[in-house]
Amino acid sequence: MPLVFVALVPLLVWMQRESTGPSSVAPLEGRGRGLGRVAWITGIVFNAFLFWWLVRLPAKAMTHPWIIFPALLALALYLGSYVALVGWLSGFIRRRVGWSPLVVAPAIWGACEWLKSSGPLGCPWGNVGYALAEHPAWIQGASLVGAPGLSVWIVAVNALIAGAITSRRLPARVALGLCAALLLSLPVAWGHTRIRAYQPGESVRVALVQPNIGSEEKWDTAHQEKSMGTLARLSLEAAQSEPKPDLIVWPETALPFYLRLEGRKLDRLYDLVRTLNVPLLVGYPDATLSLSGGVITHNAAGLILPRGVIAGQYEKIHLVPFGERIPFQGVLPFLGKIDLGQAEWTPGTRPYVFPFGKAPFGVLICFESIFPELSRDYGVDGARFLANITNDEWFGPTAAPRQHADMAILRCVEQELGMARCANTGISMLVDPVGRVAQRGPLFREAVIIGEVGLGSRTTLFRLWGDWLTGLCLGLVLVLMLLGWYRPLRRDA
Repeated sequence: MPLVFVALVPLLVWMQRESTGPSSVAPLEGRGRGLGRVAWITGIVFNAFLFWWLVRLPAKAMTHPWIIFPALLALALYLGSYVALVGWLSGFIRRRVGWSPLVVAPAIWGACEWLKSSGPLGCPWGNVGYALAEHPAWIQGASLVGAPGLSVWIVAVNALIAGAITSRRLPARVALGLCAALLLSLPVAWGHTRIRAYQPGESVRVALVQPNIGSEEKWDTAHQEKSMGTLARLSLEAAQSEPKPDLIVWPETALPFYLRLEGRKLDRLYDLVRTLNVPLLVGYPDATLSLSGGVITHNAAGLILPRGVIAGQYEKIHLVPFGERIPFQGVLPFLGKIDLGQAEWTPGTRPYVFPFGKAPFGVLICFESIFPELSRDYGVDGARFLANITNDEWFGPTAAPRQHADMAILRCVEQELGMARCANTGISMLVDPVGRVAQRGPLFREAVIIGEVGLGSRTTLFRLWGDWLTGLCLGLVLVLMLLGWYRPLRRDA
């Protein structure tokens, strides 16, 4: 929401005043030393409220249900540490280089969000840029700088407002206020212009099947016939619509068995797709033998054609830490023996663009939609739209399904590609290449959503250059850190 442009003002005002301090002997020597501690508390509180839905996860899915509360605390402490890093770096640069926290805050925040979002524990969830996802005109800058760049923009506006509040001179207050207003309004005005100028081109007609099947029923073999019946019934409804869809999409692991290893069930699926006479994109587990004789399992998605073949398969690359795989097993193999109820999938190795006539597409499974890099890979490799399949049933009736869906919207704007998002229990939706949600399904209800998904026809700066603005932020922070490291402590005012 637009309130994000002032949400950080209290923290930044406090950081600025704490780092300025009273005039005294060696005025910069002790300034800013407490910034990290207070920033960490801020980050802990924010992330504890952001992820409170973790405690609503179904206990039956966990080996040790009691661990969920310590896990929420650990997550808040861990993610809050990146806000602490913002405070610590701001204080260090103030003491060593003399730059105000308000001057360096946008670059430091961008660098720290990149660190938080990277690696096996990477978690962009909660990055400030995603607060604008439901306001199309406000997010068009993502086509230039991506969602990470929106965070830098938001923090810069907050910093200017904080500067206007803390400045002691009226002309400076007015100037900073005007700069904040311009920095806020000009990108939004450009966003409105960009949306008005957008001309829909080619499209593909997609039907999303939202079966609303609970996890207890879905993974119970005794209920597989019922689950398949629900999916088949809704798909027949979709296939009989006019005009007929070009593609039907089922959610992540809609088929809760190793599809390619169960010949009878695979043949039944082929028969269904022949009856539908529409290609089907479906999520399912997959298993293959490794060279050492072991079994490799994947969270996969396959494209089933009416002629009775799997035309292509993608294996999920970015697995959910602790939910789908315990991280760092390559370094510490014993971690693989820890049982927290995780699926222990093997990560895929490469993105795969499904050939589909004029509309080749890339698939994002579950929370892969919150990472810009994979969507960019698809755009570079020639995908013309994105399909996101997920099973958000685990979240329950909390804010998490909406948060998850909102983050997917930014992928469309970054690449100027439409998206078909199919969720087991919602939120299923169709999004156009400039981030407008054309249709959105309900939560925890069966639904069939049919509509046009716009095909990308132009590239974007973000697709060409990647996360270039964060690169500049990292470079600036690194230079200032090196200057501060090798420069004696400043003692002048």
